[in-house]
Amino acid sequence: MARRFVESLSESELHTLLSAYHHGEKCALRRRAHAILLSDQGHTINQISEILQVRRDAVSIWLKKWEVSGLDGLIDKPRSGRTPALDDADHQRLQELVAEQPHQLRSLHARFQEETGKIVSLITLRRAPKKNGFSFKRIRHSLKERRNETDFRNTQGLIKVLQQWEDLGDHELYYFDESGFSQSSSVPYAWSPVGEPCEITAYSHSRRLNVLGFLSRAGKLVYHTTTESVTTQIVIEAFDQFVAQKDPDTFAVVVLDNASMHRPKAFRRKILEWMSHRVHLVYLSAYSPELNLIEILWRQMKYAWLPLGAYLSFDRLCDEVHRLLGGYGTEYAINFE
Repeated sequence: MARRFVESLSESELHTLLSAYHHGEKCALRRRAHAILLSDQGHTINQISEILQVRRDAVSIWLKKWEVSGLDGLIDKPRSGRTPALDDADHQRLQELVAEQPHQLRSLHARFQEETGKIVSLITLRRAPKKNGFSFKRIRHSLKERRNETDFRNTQGLIKVLQQWEDLGDHELYYFDESGFSQSSSVPYAWSPVGEPCEITAYSHSRRLNVLGFLSRAGKLVYHTTTESVTTQIVIEAFDQFVAQKDPDTFAVVVLDNASMHRPKAFRRKILEWMSHRVHLVYLSAYSPELNLIEILWRQMKYAWLPLGAYLSFDRLCDEVHRLLGGYGTEYAINFE
């Protein structure tokens, strides 16, 4: 059997093929360009077939197409494909149904099929909203209806300015908040074999580990933990601890919310004392949890970083929470950019 090779490539052809081989949008084009380059280097069709792990006749077809049409012969032409299961009108109706029933996929599925007479799978129906810019996420509780939007925007602007000043080295900016960890807390999603869901013991009542934290965007975390209820006195102790650990020559700004234990006279009297230690407090506008960046830390700990084994006992939960807190900034971090 005679060996067959492409004609010797010109410099421009070589450049074109190398570009297609390295930067071609589709794998098929990159493989075909590679085949032509191998043929130019003296490899036989059998050798190219072995190298690229394709049939011998496929390589032969590529060589012929290159000789007839050049690179254009190696590019797949548009194909008509199968008729889509859903047309534009279907997508429009689906958007309307999703707006009416955003959390009931099976009801939406049945209603769509009844209205249109089209039989489509749940998988097809699930893909359609994604193509139209929808995503399926957990519904969140919101406090937006309760807040004053003008106050929120003003506070948002102030936080931005404080961050800019922090970037210039004028001060350190911390975000303060409290959060609780217990065996009855919400647990994260997890993969498990079909029919064998991951399970942990349900507790109607559980002891609670409360964490009071000061978090900076630069990766610093100062925290205070207690198994007692969080009172104004506990918060004052946490702030006293923060002031004691802070560099006395550094000016710090602490952002906090309007929780009831942050407002009593005893707490306000301490504010003047803390100011003498170069610590200034800034209150967020009411019902603005999204402006307090430490909320991100609590979510990460509860839904991403805590292992499921942490919920087996309260002592183990405490150990794991302290491990995460102690490892923040080294083993664990959040990118606020």
